[in-house]
Amino acid sequence: MIFRTPIETYRLRLQNESCLDFERFYSMTVDPEVMQYIGDGSVYHWTREVASAKYGEEIVRQENDKTGNLAVYRKDESFYIGWCGVTYSKFLDHVELGYRYCRDSWNRGYATEAGKAILAETYRVTDINKILACVHPENISSIRVLEKLGFHLSHTKFSNPIKKEIPVFGIDRAAFEHSREC
Repeated sequence: MIFRTPIETYRLRLQNESCLDFERFYSMTVDPEVMQYIGDGSVYHWTREVASAKYGEEIVRQENDKTGNLAVYRKDESFYIGWCGVTYSKFLDHVELGYRYCRDSWNRGYATEAGKAILAETYRVTDINKILACVHPENISSIRVLEKLGFHLSHTKFSNPIKKEIPVFGIDRAAFEHSREC
């Protein structure tokens, strides 16, 4: 992965995902409130063993990818709270910002803080000119995060799992750099 880690913000440390993060990661994937706006809203139905193996495979795969997800930790306690990253989305056929956080870390500004750091690092080390993000239309909190990051509605796209048009937001390099100057 091209990100130089760790990436640090005032409250957070973003670093390569590790098998040590699995338990907290797994707790997110089986939490109905966390998963309600992901895909069709269902929790992962893998056993802990299958999920652990897939998680380990994903960590290895991301080592060879240009972009990927980073584990997000609170610096004050070295406590895993979720992940944030930029990856290629088959659904959007474009690079996409994604994030997911454990419920006990919601509503504290962590998604915005980590998102800014990921966008800055992505634009710093790549030639990517635009990053997209899609969100379930009822996930108001996630829409607010994207707006705080400077994303604007780009278009909608039909999602088969939820049988709805979903909003797709975008931010280009120039807009992101301008937002950092303000």
